[in-house]
Parts: sequence; structure tokens; C-alpha cells
Amino acid sequence: MDHVSPPLANIRVIELGRVLAGPFCGMLLADLGAEVIKVEPPGGDDARTFGPFVDGSSTYYRLLNRDKLGITLDLKRSDQLAVLRGLLERSDVMVENFRPGTLERLGLGIVELWKLNPRLVVVSITGFGQDGPLRALPAYDLLVQAMSGLMAATGPVGGGPTRSAVSLGDLVPGLYGALGAVAALYERQRTGAGRHVDVAMLDSLVSLLESVAMRALHSDDAIEPLGNDHALSAPFGTYRTADGEIAITIANDPLFVRFAAAVGRPEWPSDARFATDAKRALHRAELRVEIEAALAAMPSEQALARLREAGIPVGPLLGVRVALAHPQVLARAMVIEEEDGFRTIGSALKLGDPLRAHRPAPQLGEHQELIERWLAEPART
Repeated sequence: MDHVSPPLANIRVIELGRVLAGPFCGMLLADLGAEVIKVEPPGGDDARTFGPFVDGSSTYYRLLNRDKLGITLDLKRSDQLAVLRGLLERSDVMVENFRPGTLERLGLGIVELWKLNPRLVVVSITGFGQDGPLRALPAYDLLVQAMSGLMAATGPVGGGPTRSAVSLGDLVPGLYGALGAVAALYERQRTGAGRHVDVAMLDSLVSLLESVAMRALHSDDAIEPLGNDHALSAPFGTYRTADGEIAITIANDPLFVRFAAAVGRPEWPSDARFATDAKRALHRAELRVEIEAALAAMPSEQALARLREAGIPVGPLLGVRVALAHPQVLARAMVIEEEDGFRTIGSALKLGDPLRAHRPAPQLGEHQELIERWLAEPART
């Protein structure tokens, strides 16, 4: 089927996003074809000051703000607040990641917004949500990683809590915000009314705890860092070879039988310690010693080839630069060039349409002149 326009064509988004969570949500909506108007204060989004820089522009800012139109508004000024109100009156979605209460102080609380535009979908991304005892507190990625329990379960064996290398506390709520916006737009087709999508950074990380949370809720197991190992299955981690490490992921018994044969240890499944996945998890340290002994004479490439031939899910450990240059990553357009040649990360959403060229993130106030034209249009009813 040929698609003439992207899924969110004709959807207008006003993004009052700052730094990461809000702008990432807006970027996802732009990737889906929405017209996203990024509203910045006169000094610009703080993300513009984050390096590294290419030709004087922040690569961090460029990553998160492609395909957006950019204007500046000083919301402390009544005339410029009126401009924002005019844009919201003519838009479908607003994305914001202010602290709760900020919009109310501007006269743009949810009740006022729906008086202005009853069809408006409002996505609010905050540290702790619109209610609860911590609602008014500021939050950053590190804080919610620490408070969610995620850090306590992450890190080397015997080590302390460890932050994820990327800001999951911002990225995950950005994803939820985009999903919530699309769901609310779909619902609006039936009801004609907007909805308030309330996304909290802390909630978002707690929702990802999966088996860690189930163990905490339904067992007396100690929840502590296990390095690269999985708490419920083995072998499921990274293992040394003759010249490095490889990742091996086995979560059922038939696969373990094939694995044992592939590394020349067909007797392992008959060992009471290794007979089932649950028993292997209990004896993961002893199993690691056995596996690494079996792999000690094999370079990583040889081990990977042998295990893949046996149908075992395995993979190499790649550095970031190597991963970004991997043929699979490139084949899936996960590294792309924008219209001016700037290289950035592509979208993980593949919808079957040809890859389109992406516009660079806007310069500060670049599309200011478009405001009068948009405001001259009749408001949507």
C-alpha cells in the first residue's frame, strides 16, 4: 500500500518542552509526521548549551529537535502569552514538562486550556506526576533512577547501585507521552474531546521493573546487582572467551542442551546443578566457571560462529562507535543524515514508507515570522 502522507499529518503540536523528556516526546510525534512548533524562552532551551558542538550548534539539541519549527515567547509578557493562547486554540496537542502548577500560574491550567480548545490533548511530563506527596518537587533522571529501585538492582556483583548510561528517567516518559498523545488523538475521533495525559518520570521507571518487581512483591529474594547476569535464567549474561567476551542468552532447557553440545560439554544437562533453568540460575557462579573454561581456547568470532550454527542466541560486545557502524544498524537506518549532512540517530519506528529527509533542528526563533500567518487562520472548531 502506498502512503501519501505520514500517520500524524495535519496534526499540530505545541511543544513547551525543555532539555530531554518533553523534546523527545515532541521529536517522536514529529517523526510520525506531526507539525511540531517548539516554543522556547528568549534565552533558548538549556539543551542548546550541551556539547559536543558542530559548527557552533549543540548536537544534543539537534538530536532531540529535528523536524520542528521554532519560535521564542516570553510567557511573563501578556502579549506573548496571548500569542501562545492563539496557537493552542489552533492546535491538536500540547506537550510540556514544567513542574505541576506552572501552567496554572500562567492561566493555562487544564480547565482554562479546554475552555480555549476543548479538543486539545495535553501531555504533561513531570518528575512525580500531577498528584501525590512529591508532586511539587523537581526531578532529574538520576533522582528517579535512584528512587525507582532501578539503580539498586543494577551494577557489578558486590558493587553499589549504578545509573544507566543513558537517561532512561527522561526517555521512557517521553515514549509514554507520545503513546498517550496518539491514544488520546484516536479517542478524540470518537468523543470530540481532548484528554490530559499525565506522565511521571518515577512512574515510568517503576513500570519497567518487570521481573525485578515481581521478585520483590512475591518472594523473599534479595534484590541486588548481578552484573550482566539475569536473576532467573542461566546462562544469560556475558562470558569470557580467548580474546574477549560474548553475550549468551539461554532461558529454556532444550536450548541449554544444544548449547552444551555446541561447546563440547554434552554432560552438563545431566548435572543436577544445571538440569533446569531454575537450578542453573541458583548455580550461575559454578556454571560460569564451566562455560568460561569451555570457551577459553576459542576466540570470540569462533565461539559466535559455532553457537550461531547451533541456533543459540549470542552476540558480540560492541563499543558505541562500532555499534553505530554495524551493517545491521545501518541497514535499518538507525544512523541517518539530515538535509544539511548532520549525522544523527534514526527512528526505531518503521512504518513501511520510504525514508524521508529530516529538517535540522530550528535555530532559536527561526520560524517566528510564521506566527502571524498561523494566527490569521480561523481557529479550529
